[in-house]
Amino acid sequence: MRGGPFSELPGVTWVGFDEDGVSDTTGHLTRLGYSETVELVRRADRVSDRGQREQRVRWKGEDVVLVPIYSEGDDALREEAPDRRSFLLQCGDGVVRRIPGYRGSSGALQRRGLPASDARLLVNLVADLNRGHLLDPFAGAGGVIVQARAAGWKTWSLDIDPALRFGLADLADLHVLGDARTLPFQSGSVDAVATEPPYDKSARDVVVTSVSEIARVLRPGGRAAILAGAAQAEAVREAGDRAGLTNELEVPINRKGTDVHCFCWLREKR
Repeated sequence: MRGGPFSELPGVTWVGFDEDGVSDTTGHLTRLGYSETVELVRRADRVSDRGQREQRVRWKGEDVVLVPIYSEGDDALREEAPDRRSFLLQCGDGVVRRIPGYRGSSGALQRRGLPASDARLLVNLVADLNRGHLLDPFAGAGGVIVQARAAGWKTWSLDIDPALRFGLADLADLHVLGDARTLPFQSGSVDAVATEPPYDKSARDVVVTSVSEIARVLRPGGRAAILAGAAQAEAVREAGDRAGLTNELEVPINRKGTDVHCFCWLREKR
């Protein structure tokens, strides 16, 4: 939908849909990632009882009322951030400790502290009303797992780092120590995949190989969402094509100075 009240402001997007779909749409507006506020635009003469939070504005020569139907500020998201949680970690001395605010190592292949907004984005992209088993094959500190469980999924996590196995087993319904290039799951056994692999160029081959495995374990009709580094994007896109996945979405995102691409694929029913 082009334009709308305050459409000249950065970050404001308008979506048009049939009036009959309002109740169905608003019922699904929970735990959004990148959207802080959602409002309905109503003609002023159709709003009989104006609430305290509603705002009356002029648009296209007539009075309209903005009716809030969803709102969640930064404070709520911050409460689910990695540095606000604790994580069971096997430390260098071999002892497993609950580490407050664990965000992972800063190594090139060890990006683990996924913000709650990004994790929600990935989980929302693969949304399914039936919600079965969701897999994160690069689980790290478990940000996707936390959001997926909150959204009602049964969660499977996998990571190659043995130091993370206690924390991920604490968060997920099932955790497996393994390699995303050879997933130890049966073909078609996973309803959805949501993940953030390492962004570094040196991880490209690992990420590309994992795409074919993601396609293999994904059930027909299931979706996979992935945040890939910008330097990996072309190879990841081609890997999805080779694996027979339908590319439903590819959009560049600047994550506080880090350029990434968000992909969402569908495994078509044959």
